Amino acid sequence: MKNSIVTSIILITVSGLLSGCQQTGEKNFKEETSFEVGSIEEIEINSESWDIELQNTETENIIIAVDGKQKGKNNDPVIINNEEKKVTVKQRDEKGISSGFSFGKEGTISISIPKKKLAQITLNNTYGDIKVMDAAAENITVSNDSGTGKIEGLSAEKGKFISKDGEWSLENSSVKELIVTSAAGDNYITNVISSKGEITSTDGEIIMKDAIEGESLRAETKSGDITISYKETPTSLKVTANSNSFDITVDLNNFKKTVNAENSIEGTVGDRLNKLEAISKNGVINITE
Repeated sequence: MKNSIVTSIILITVSGLLSGCQQTGEKNFKEETSFEVGSIEEIEINSESWDIELQNTETENIIIAVDGKQKGKNNDPVIINNEEKKVTVKQRDEKGISSGFSFGKEGTISISIPKKKLAQITLNNTYGDIKVMDAAAENITVSNDSGTGKIEGLSAEKGKFISKDGEWSLENSSVKELIVTSAAGDNYITNVISSKGEITSTDGEIIMKDAIEGESLRAETKSGDITISYKETPTSLKVTANSNSFDITVDLNNFKKTVNAENSIEGTVGDRLNKLEAISKNGVINITE
């Protein structure tokens, strides 16, 4: 009897919430704005729940298109502003009793940019996914609280990617100075050219495939495995690998060990001009070709 009463209360509650959502009067919201590429140096996107997509375009203009749902009658969910040479896009969820309930994707903010390096691209998202394809920038910063981040074909002098609860996938890119930070999530990095790289995770794996030997690379995770496989045999590298799991493998051609302990392996390849550090508190470390 008690179970029936509880079930009835839940059904009534859900029914009331759904009814409240319907009364909100959702409608489609679409908008597109274009800017001359020479007039813009910086783009900043701040989104609470919509997905963000950044891609290359063959046109001569920067195009920003939004496509999603508008829940309120008076407030646009996305606002686009242009001040001097900076474009800002802000997406905010409508506050209210139904704002925390979402059925399907809320919307997408799409930015198309000719393959010319802007001075700065900043993408900040709270709950949505972020995708960057074939884009170029001098500096790019991407931050995601909860959601996946996929980066492919990026060309940048400096790239910084931050996630609180989501995974990063970075492929086929060139980022001179690369910083990837995640609290809870895995990092997958494939065929990325970088002179300086720093990949850190609190609770997640770090997997680097087809790595390119650079000036310095540091991979560190407190709880997770580290796998680094080089696309070509390193020619001048100093290697330091530490893990309390006592499971460390370094299999590189012409690698000469200088330290071979249970929780630490160090050694060199060639003249050791470049540096690799792999540190995991409890995970397995594999460094191979």
